[in-house]
Amino acid sequence: MRRTGAVLAAMAVTGVTLTGCSFSIGSSGPPVVAKADLQKDISDRLEKAGQKPKSVECKDDLKGEVGKSVTCEVALTDTNAFEPVVTVTKVDGSTVSYDMTPAVSKEQLEKAVRRLLSESSGTTVDSVTCESGLEGKKGAEAQCDVTAGGVTLKRTVDVTKVDGLLMNFTVIPVLTKTQVESSLLDQLESQLGQRPDSADCTTDLQGTPGTTIDCTVVAGAETQVFTLTVNSVDGDKIDFNYAPKA
Repeated sequence: MRRTGAVLAAMAVTGVTLTGCSFSIGSSGPPVVAKADLQKDISDRLEKAGQKPKSVECKDDLKGEVGKSVTCEVALTDTNAFEPVVTVTKVDGSTVSYDMTPAVSKEQLEKAVRRLLSESSGTTVDSVTCESGLEGKKGAEAQCDVTAGGVTLKRTVDVTKVDGLLMNFTVIPVLTKTQVESSLLDQLESQLGQRPDSADCTTDLQGTPGTTIDCTVVAGAETQVFTLTVNSVDGDKIDFNYAPKA
């Protein structure tokens, strides 16, 4: 049941929303923001906001059509980078207006989680493998496996706040479905003096107080559904109670 406690992480970027413009590359076609112009505009605006980037690299030109988007990798330091999405919001003649929303790629998220958990726990994190990157939208989640001391544990990375390009997220401990089933059987055995035959829970148990899941327990000919509720998360430990489902 041991898990790393929640950690609050702020991607160190400005909280402003960026808009910009460029000139059309030709009178007969739609306007386009060239990669070089977009990179310079982002760099200049971040620098004015007090966050001078080490580098900015956009993948493509930005077509001047509402809804079109492109991603740009912004490195603030060797260990702190993010990948905002630039989206066209308005086109007025040769002027293209666009907004930026924060995001981190899979690789960037893995580095961020590894750094955060190492700093918060004081222990060496061997590796972090995430299933995806993370969008800068409140409530967005990504699943990561964290290996430390030869033990691999699951974490959920949850976005808690987005303010312009400022993205706050927490790293939440998780009990996998198999782990919580085993723990429930252990506790029932201790309480009843006999171990039930099996337990089948609906899903993993997120280490957030108030989170609930249901588990079906079979003992001989009897079947009982229990509701598990997380009481608290203290450091690396998830405490939960269980009761027959009403």
